[in-house]
Amino acid sequence: MSLLFNKCCLRCSNVHNYFKFTALYSTQTHFGFQTVDEADKSKKVHQVFKNVADSYDVMNDVMSCGIHRLWKDELMKTLDPSPRTRLLDVAGGTGDIAFRYLNYISDMKGDGHVTIADINGSMLEEGKKRALNLKLNQDKVSWVECDAENLPMESDSYSAYTIAFGIRNVTHIDKVLDEAYRVLEPGGRFLCLEFSQVNPTALRW
Repeated sequence: MSLLFNKCCLRCSNVHNYFKFTALYSTQTHFGFQTVDEADKSKKVHQVFKNVADSYDVMNDVMSCGIHRLWKDELMKTLDPSPRTRLLDVAGGTGDIAFRYLNYISDMKGDGHVTIADINGSMLEEGKKRALNLKLNQDKVSWVECDAENLPMESDSYSAYTIAFGIRNVTHIDKVLDEAYRVLEPGGRFLCLEFSQVNPTALRW
């Protein structure tokens, strides 16, 4: 399931407040079906994705029976990027969302660009290999190894932010949302794709 907010809604909605509130009263978080200390989660996540980088997309095929590809196609249709869209794809290591974006705008004239951000260098390296194999326009892609909770990007610098099957792996969702808000330009859009169900209470205004 996917969520779409514009920049204003991202800050004003109770989604942000919900995650901020829960973070204040807990020093533990979820890792799969386990409850772990916050300090341990990022290490565990990093090790998992380092180990599965070269088979990550196959793993998604197994977990979703291949449907994740249709969901990602639908995410891109929802985004409907223009030739000038500047996209930040967070936790996008292997490039699945970014490559769809490049294909979407391939016949358009403009200065559209995608930045692929991931905390795991192994995932980014796998994405770079795929980009070369697909002969994609490298001038329209940047690769950045960084933490979604502390992005090195300038404020108000992107017109769209996507995160697919990644927000569940961060330690502090409220910090990720803060950073998404910061780097999006006024009117920019935030799209999140996840397996999990949405908490309807958190979405109430």
